[in-house]
Amino acid sequence: MAEAGSTNSSVARSMTGYGRAVVDDAPRLTAEIRSVNGRFLKLSLKIPGRYGALEDRVKTLMNEAGVKRGNVDVMLFFDGDSGESAYGLNEATLKLYASQARTIAKRLKLSGSISIGSLLPLPGVIQRVEQAEDIEAVWKRCRKALLAALKQFNGMREQEGAAILADIRAQLAKLAEHRTAIELMAPEMIKTSLAKFKERINKLLADAQVSAPMNPDVLERETVLQGDRYDVSEELARLQSHFDQMESTLAGGGETGKKLDFLTQELFRETNTIGSKAQDERITHRVVEMKGLIEKIREQVQNLE
Repeated sequence: MAEAGSTNSSVARSMTGYGRAVVDDAPRLTAEIRSVNGRFLKLSLKIPGRYGALEDRVKTLMNEAGVKRGNVDVMLFFDGDSGESAYGLNEATLKLYASQARTIAKRLKLSGSISIGSLLPLPGVIQRVEQAEDIEAVWKRCRKALLAALKQFNGMREQEGAAILADIRAQLAKLAEHRTAIELMAPEMIKTSLAKFKERINKLLADAQVSAPMNPDVLERETVLQGDRYDVSEELARLQSHFDQMESTLAGGGETGKKLDFLTQELFRETNTIGSKAQDERITHRVVEMKGLIEKIREQVQNLE
């Protein structure tokens, strides 16, 4: 299993890759594999028709190599051999047509010669010539070329995947800094917002010329409710949980793209909620910065298998 392209299931891989290998045994055989991003696995094979029986084996080999997502093209080229079945003339059928044509021409007293070109389009004159070939021997050569191409292909995907992970971790570190700063600013933001809320209440009472003081229990209850609307502690806690889950997923390697994409959506959701609750320009500024970082993460995540 591990031989198939020497893939390492413990690392995250990019969906973009390329690999090419040549087997010089006659006839010369070239295997080429290339892939680009795709939400699901779309495997396209280009194999000469007469070797169509190898398609299932190629698909199995790609699966063993750990190719799970992306638009993947696998091509096999045989130099000096189109790989298509050969065709030849059926001499017996050709003779029969010619004999019948001469007989009819003589009977109807028709002049003119019968050309072979006029007989070629007739049914059965040209027929496929089945060539006996050892499919196991062909597969042995194809597998050798594919394994070499897969090693290069997966090596490129793992190298690019490592670069993507490094970038995602860098963006997550910046997000964590913003989260910590907001956590430190949140108590002061709530205190200031509640003070402004009480000022508005008092101003409304004064504008309405209400001389009786407001019931302190009612004011306290409304203040508590208003404080809950400003409180972002739950969102900050969930953000930290999502950071931890993303790091765990990145460290686990393998097929990470779909899970990371989901977690990125959750990061944006919590950050957006913090922005809607915050009554502080400093926090709002940090939320805008965080959304930009999350968008960068989303773009990178979509490159991962």
